[in-house]
Amino acid sequence: MSLTPPGAGRRIIAVAVSAALALTATPPATAQTSGPLPKVAALDAGTIDLGDFTGLEQQIAPYLANLARLANSVDDDGFITCGCWRPGQGPNDARVMENVLTLAYFYTADRPWNPYHRDRSLRARLEAALRFMLGTQNADGSFPQGGGDLHSRAATGFALELYAFMLEMLDADGTVEASLVASLTEAMRAAARWFLEDEEVWGPRGSQFANQVAGGLVGISRLLVRLDDAALRVRFQQRLADHERIAQSEAGFYRDGTVAHRYSLEVHSEDLVGWGDPATRATIDRMQARYLDWAQYNLLYDERLDGYAINTAADSRHRGWNHADELPIGSNDLWGSVIPQARAYAATREELQERRAAFAQAGWAASVQSLIAPTWAYLDPSVIRDVALKQEYHPTAAERREAIGTLRPYAGAPYTEYRADSVTGQRFVFAKRPSYVAGMGFGKHVDTQYGFWDNQRFGLGYLYDPRLGVVIQSQNAPSPGAPRTRPADAELSWGTGWVAADGVHVDAYDQPVPTFFRDGTPVDPATVSGSDALEIRYAAAGSPVTKSVTLGDRLKVRVESSGEFFERVPLVLDPDDTVQWIGGGEVEVGSRATAENVSGVVVNRDGRSVEIRWTGAGGAALWPSAFPVAGGDRRLQVLDVRATGRLEYDIRVLDDACAGSDESATVRIGGRDTGVANADDGTGCTVADLLRAGEQWDGHAAFVRHVTRTSAALARQRVVTRRDAARLVAAAARSDVGRDLVTATADRTDVVAGQEVAVRVAGRGIGRGIGEVTVSGRCLSGDATASGPAELKVTVRETSLPGACRLSAETLRADGTAEIDTVDLRVVPDAQGVVFRDSFSSVAATSEAWTAVDGSWAVVDGTYRQRDTTRTGWKSVVDDLLITDGFVETELDFRTLATSTAFAGVQVRTARPGDAYTQSGYLVYLRPDGSVDVHRAGVGVIATGAGAAVTGPVKLRVEMRGAEIRAFVGAETTPRVSVTDPEPITGPGSVHLITGRAAVDFDDLRVGTAPAAGTALGSG
Repeated sequence: MSLTPPGAGRRIIAVAVSAALALTATPPATAQTSGPLPKVAALDAGTIDLGDFTGLEQQIAPYLANLARLANSVDDDGFITCGCWRPGQGPNDARVMENVLTLAYFYTADRPWNPYHRDRSLRARLEAALRFMLGTQNADGSFPQGGGDLHSRAATGFALELYAFMLEMLDADGTVEASLVASLTEAMRAAARWFLEDEEVWGPRGSQFANQVAGGLVGISRLLVRLDDAALRVRFQQRLADHERIAQSEAGFYRDGTVAHRYSLEVHSEDLVGWGDPATRATIDRMQARYLDWAQYNLLYDERLDGYAINTAADSRHRGWNHADELPIGSNDLWGSVIPQARAYAATREELQERRAAFAQAGWAASVQSLIAPTWAYLDPSVIRDVALKQEYHPTAAERREAIGTLRPYAGAPYTEYRADSVTGQRFVFAKRPSYVAGMGFGKHVDTQYGFWDNQRFGLGYLYDPRLGVVIQSQNAPSPGAPRTRPADAELSWGTGWVAADGVHVDAYDQPVPTFFRDGTPVDPATVSGSDALEIRYAAAGSPVTKSVTLGDRLKVRVESSGEFFERVPLVLDPDDTVQWIGGGEVEVGSRATAENVSGVVVNRDGRSVEIRWTGAGGAALWPSAFPVAGGDRRLQVLDVRATGRLEYDIRVLDDACAGSDESATVRIGGRDTGVANADDGTGCTVADLLRAGEQWDGHAAFVRHVTRTSAALARQRVVTRRDAARLVAAAARSDVGRDLVTATADRTDVVAGQEVAVRVAGRGIGRGIGEVTVSGRCLSGDATASGPAELKVTVRETSLPGACRLSAETLRADGTAEIDTVDLRVVPDAQGVVFRDSFSSVAATSEAWTAVDGSWAVVDGTYRQRDTTRTGWKSVVDDLLITDGFVETELDFRTLATSTAFAGVQVRTARPGDAYTQSGYLVYLRPDGSVDVHRAGVGVIATGAGAAVTGPVKLRVEMRGAEIRAFVGAETTPRVSVTDPEPITGPGSVHLITGRAAVDFDDLRVGTAPAAGTALGSG
């Protein structure tokens, strides 16, 4: 089957040919055979016209800029030493050499933008690298990978795929040494034979890494004609049948351990697009169609964000991948030309044409320069493979919209979809009902040769609404380790938690075992369909908690335990959502709130509500998690409901003119029961909702007028009788609702973050019960309560930024009515110009003020600890803070170092919160040996200073004034490094804390703005 139908695969056509592109003349007939390898000349970017690139080729413009560095990293033995692909590995790792494909591409590409076409020096280094790569092959045909994997499935599989493309390039060019091309062909023959026979590929371990097996089969499919081996073709066809049986679950996903969304989408599906054997193409198409059928229940379209929430709880291999704006299915979106559903996830043809035109028009400095350094760090040869395919398919906007309309969770009828995997025993249930869509999963964590994979979370996975998107999303493991070995708030799954002798347990981690029921009778879940109510009962081994989830008209959950427990529900909220306790007050998105004696919580977005109602709760809390969701466009607001013995709750999504309705049997006004039935008017509003007796009114008369008009209207609609309407008006007139009986004043109006403020609340009618007066505010470290008239002491949260802060003094009067008074404060910098500080003494304050973009950040023992040592550039950003000139200082303490070059520091003038240090701003960092570097995004290190080695907690202070950057260490009064950037990054930017391959504690962070000219920057 052809991948590209007529009219598809539009590309931007180059219309201008740049002059003076060739660096050297046509190469000689034979390449250099001895002596040092010649240097490849650096690119002269001034000769490059981005208009000469096709749309596909635009993505390798940074590769072109890095080509000379890559080629010149080939040493005289032929080993690619740059560490720019598969870093940290040595010459015994054949995967390091996969960038020979990149060298071959630029050597053979006869394109107007490519000055390296048939460059002599590049050819010499390419041929040296090819010889070295061939020398890594084992006698049995396999290739080795680092870490002792001498006969590697991955190294051999991806060699077959990438080098099949490379042979096609070398054939078309015809100038690389013929004997070398012949040797490469025979090497691929030997690799193919090993790959099709070895237990490493087809045994139990190979079935855990389906994407690697797929890569090898794709390579062989492209090599079959070249190798012309009838026996090998027969064996290939047999193994393809094995791959379909072994690599793809009956549930539809590709097995990489078990569910691994990112490998299935970004590796397996991409690889299969390059299939080169027409005779077996139908098998590949069938597999991919089955995978996309599975994917529609796990990739959930969000209308408002025009992107996809991902069922991340089910993912075994990638932590935290919970959203994508676009999901190209296959290299260059090519599966969209074969399977219409694939068009739902891609960027549209119109969008790509607009982006590509803007890329070319903006020019090299704007479009490419900032990408060069990040690309160098990760020169992925699969990008070269995608460009070499040349074909592409992108749906029109109309085609994409049509494909989205076929997705069952979004547009289909109600369903109950049960899927099971025979290899792992994992089971999945997906259900759609008129008031919600839900996904669940059950099974055991997976053991692999790499150890125990426990990323997955089981039980309830997501709750989705086609109009709102995902509103509850269970996250898989945000960082390594079981819940009982980490802070309780690090667990972000939708599940039940309890405390055991060894710490906090959560059933989503503890591998619950399900049984299925319909009308109380055990049932095979595969026989349940449509809107039939399916009950799923489950418990983890040895757990004191049992659970029941019923997928009916509402999603109903019942939890029973022999002791105390909490139910955790991770809500995915829009910043503009309205959140309120049912039976309590409103909660601002991103804030922390607790409530007693409430019966639920309701989230309203654009007039549509998510209602969670419960019985049996001992109290509830809403707290913001810094864990990023939806690319930062949404907030993860975690709901914890405490209970002892038993808790029941249900969830539904509905259009509701009165979110979180008062569903009391009769109407109460001013604390008195009127005796009037609290009927629903047909729009989701009850009589009590419409009378709004619990709200703040501009005077008592205004409330009585409102009740008079509303009661008359309800009588005309026959929601209440005329007699009942009169009773409501009389009760309103007798009440104190709307009367201004209380005043609240503060002892100051300007405060510094961390200071205490006294708020005096006085007046008549204040009740004498506990907690009758409450002062709250977003800038406070906590609420203050008192019984009766009082002076309440509140503290402005240490991490509050300068600006207005309104306090609310809510008074519950003796008759049950409420009054709300406001007090306006202004948070101001201190005398030293400090606009933000954090001593990390409060988990709540740090959670409010910071977003951990990546890594493993938590407040531990009064410090902000980043514990992950596996990568460079883990970062956390101060929310909503922008500074240009000023200072940032923090105490840091290195705890664990993964390498001798580990570091920690601060990133300033960052263009966008969350940007990597290679993308924007300056990174100033300290190493344990005492050296301090200033790194500029897109350029690299621009200054280095040396000093005494670090032997414990030490202060790092970074000062910025215009083009000058200075860094001080400890109590030193002379900067350890100082630099004036000739082309400085200007303008306000975000502040990040950064680590590089180190576990680090940060403490006592202060950020200050620059004082007036001629004065010193504040210190302290």
